[in-house]
Amino acid sequence: MRTATPPILAFVLSLAAPGPVAIGQADRAPGRNLLTQYLDWADIHPPATVGRLTVFPLALSRRVERLDRVLTMQQALGQGVLVIEELDRAQVARARFVNKSPDHMIFLMGGELITGGKQNRSLRTDALLAPGSTTELPLYCVQKGRWRGKGTFDGAGAVVPQGVRERAAAKAGQDAIWDEVARANRRLKSASDTEDLPAAVSKPENVRRLAGLRERIVPRLPRGCVGVVAVAGTRIVAADLFNSPELFAALREKVLNAYLSQYGWPVPVRRSRVVPAPQVTAEQVRQYLRGCYGGRFVPGEQRGAGRLYHLRGTPPGQALGYQARVMVHTALMSPAILPVRPPRPVPLPGPRR
Repeated sequence: MRTATPPILAFVLSLAAPGPVAIGQADRAPGRNLLTQYLDWADIHPPATVGRLTVFPLALSRRVERLDRVLTMQQALGQGVLVIEELDRAQVARARFVNKSPDHMIFLMGGELITGGKQNRSLRTDALLAPGSTTELPLYCVQKGRWRGKGTFDGAGAVVPQGVRERAAAKAGQDAIWDEVARANRRLKSASDTEDLPAAVSKPENVRRLAGLRERIVPRLPRGCVGVVAVAGTRIVAADLFNSPELFAALREKVLNAYLSQYGWPVPVRRSRVVPAPQVTAEQVRQYLRGCYGGRFVPGEQRGAGRLYHLRGTPPGQALGYQARVMVHTALMSPAILPVRPPRPVPLPGPRR
């Protein structure tokens, strides 16, 4: 059984000890919903840093209820059991997803790209497809101008950069998504007549660069890793938490690519503005995640066999649940704490008058 750790001692331990830091505390009531029940058993492990991106891995100290017999989009397409197609009357904002498997569910992650159809798109939210089901899901357009082609899609094997995911989580309009797509294309040095985001993230030099950056992170992830908290510079920006190590492992490349394609590219800065700043600590990450205990957990839209839940508070986020008891995936998009700021310089005493 866990014992409560005084906040000051926990802070000191996070700086001195290389081991994991627990999120849950024994002096609090058990989690009130499927997300906090999950966080009760989540531990924060030492971080890995690449450039201005730092990821804090999470692992579970106790097995939680698993979602068995589930495939990712890429796995399902590879096995030929997922068909993605335009509606009979094609719409930019929706498409049809058919799970042909008789005994496996399919998990789709918000931000995953689908190419083909009449226009390349991305998923607005997570979804869980029941075996033998047909589900219409909401999409964003990530390619301007094209509205022609075949009636079916292929999986791009990629995900949008984190900035686009953040806009989608805020239920932004299509114009805001296009603005973020344009920024991503400039950052990824990709130009096309249709401002095609899948073309940018699948550009060979970008694929190689992302692979090289991931190789500096993956060996640092602990055994049984179920998710990560992302830090850009000195600011906690997001988190992705998954039901099981297997589900995270299957989507690890996409999750890391979403962060790296947003924060892994160098940003030109003026040398005169560069000020050393303290790094985010494991205790600050812990407080970020513990904010989920104080937020409102609101049931939302049904997405196939799963239901979306909205976390209203600090941090805000969205979770996909199954049968009101299993947390499939949670995405926390906004920082829950203020950026860590460097201490103000102390002016030197002037000459005595």
